[in-house]
Amino acid sequence: MAAAIWEKLQENAAALKPQHLKDLLQDEARNESMFVEAESMVLDYCREKVTPETMGLLAELATAMDLEGKKKGLFSGAKINETENRAVLHVALRAAKDQVINVDGTNVVPEVHSVLDAMKAFSDKVRSGGFKGYTGKPLTNVVCIGIGGSYLAVEFVFEALKTYPSAATAAKGKKLRFLANVDPIDVRRALDGLNAEETLVIVISKTFTTAETMLNARTVKSWLVKELGTADAGSKHV
Repeated sequence: MAAAIWEKLQENAAALKPQHLKDLLQDEARNESMFVEAESMVLDYCREKVTPETMGLLAELATAMDLEGKKKGLFSGAKINETENRAVLHVALRAAKDQVINVDGTNVVPEVHSVLDAMKAFSDKVRSGGFKGYTGKPLTNVVCIGIGGSYLAVEFVFEALKTYPSAATAAKGKKLRFLANVDPIDVRRALDGLNAEETLVIVISKTFTTAETMLNARTVKSWLVKELGTADAGSKHV
């Protein structure tokens, strides 16, 4: 069944190929059908080269491929990552404390929240000045080291929230920089003008084996040691 739907989708794509998007946009009924609102979010995909027929075929394909069943598997902790025979637990990171996501008979949500609580406690201490650097100065500069999603996800959140009045007020006198590229010039840009005594370095990685991330982490740690004059400072700044 899925193969037949896929063939229809290919035929639909071929039929749409010679059409110009500006002509499709003349159809107000089509445009309205591609404007969706939910949970205070708006999705307008009328500028994609699709028609209601295309979307109907995609929905049919999703049903034929049991997309809903796969979604339920994702949210229930089933091992849908067949390559590694693992559950895909991104959803557990966003789960409420009372939610249950069992993997091999164990609810992983309490473990996730214990880590989230520890992260919040630490970040609160940094913000308040309760956690200080090696020389006793508050940490007002943060350098985030990561690559791919470990860099972009954090920067996207930063860009989305930085103009909120409460966020802008809380960020006064503080600096946040990102380092994702192993180019020495990028390292220099990230560290330019920062006082090592007031700098916290956050290394973001799922496995802590990503070559670029670990190289940048070692480079910045060397900078801290050089600036602070001792390797003992590491635990207070990285």
